[in-house]
Amino acid sequence: MAYWAKSLNALVLVTLIASIAACPQYQQNTKSNAVTHPSKNMCENDDRTILDGTPWLVANSLYGASAMVGSSCTYYDRVEAPAGGNPRVVWRSTTAIQNIKSTDNVCKGYANVGLISNLQTPVSSISSIPATYDVRTSIPMVSNSKLHGSGKAAQHSKNSRLTTPTGNICFDFILSNTKGDFTSTSAQELMLWLQWEGGQLPIGWDRKPVATIDSLFGTSWKLYEDINTGNGMTVHSLLPDTQFSGRFAGDLKEWFEALVKLGRFSNGAFVNVGNAGSELFYGDSVLEATLGLQINLR
Repeated sequence: MAYWAKSLNALVLVTLIASIAACPQYQQNTKSNAVTHPSKNMCENDDRTILDGTPWLVANSLYGASAMVGSSCTYYDRVEAPAGGNPRVVWRSTTAIQNIKSTDNVCKGYANVGLISNLQTPVSSISSIPATYDVRTSIPMVSNSKLHGSGKAAQHSKNSRLTTPTGNICFDFILSNTKGDFTSTSAQELMLWLQWEGGQLPIGWDRKPVATIDSLFGTSWKLYEDINTGNGMTVHSLLPDTQFSGRFAGDLKEWFEALVKLGRFSNGAFVNVGNAGSELFYGDSVLEATLGLQINLR
């Protein structure tokens, strides 16, 4: 069974950090009206929308596009800001990627919502990371040509048979003992897998789980670890014994605390990158998501 062979591309992260630096810091909206931004469909590599006045940007990061036959688009819909609650971003990912044997274990991209506020902060300075992730996935019932535009996607014929998707739904953070470091071999990537399809598995799967974490977010978890040979960074992937179906809610600071107890990093480590999304390998799918994610400081 194939396992996940590629971590977030450094170029994607460089672009993300540049976007973060250009953004004003988010201030929580306590009013009932939602923050208004025009909806946008993003189908090219590194298409992104910065949502000023929120903690996020929405990105279509197709760093494996050179190995992709087909297309994948990320659609930003709207921001919801309920009175007395944390804001949420509503977004969608629509994918039609052929399964080519020679590239079936190459991650084609990452449809994601990235944090742009309260990063480059030590774990000890974070009070909470409240997160809600509501998702619904489906295989489209219309031809792929109606879902996507022209260009390379045209090779994925409108008459082609729909393929079960392969990929995952996850949270992804990068921590380091150095503020701002998200690319060196001293940095560490943390992945919290919520759902996965098509037999896709994490880096380190072939080495078996290195630890078990009981009673986190209502279930027990297996921790897989190994080096990403593409960038030399250690990846710590936590997979639940029972996949989350449709909804996740929890304080991600508890995830960090569990790994601190295992000695993976200290409370002095800086949280330099944070996001949530779906990794794409191949297949036909529509993912509809509503995400709440923010870092609260002490």
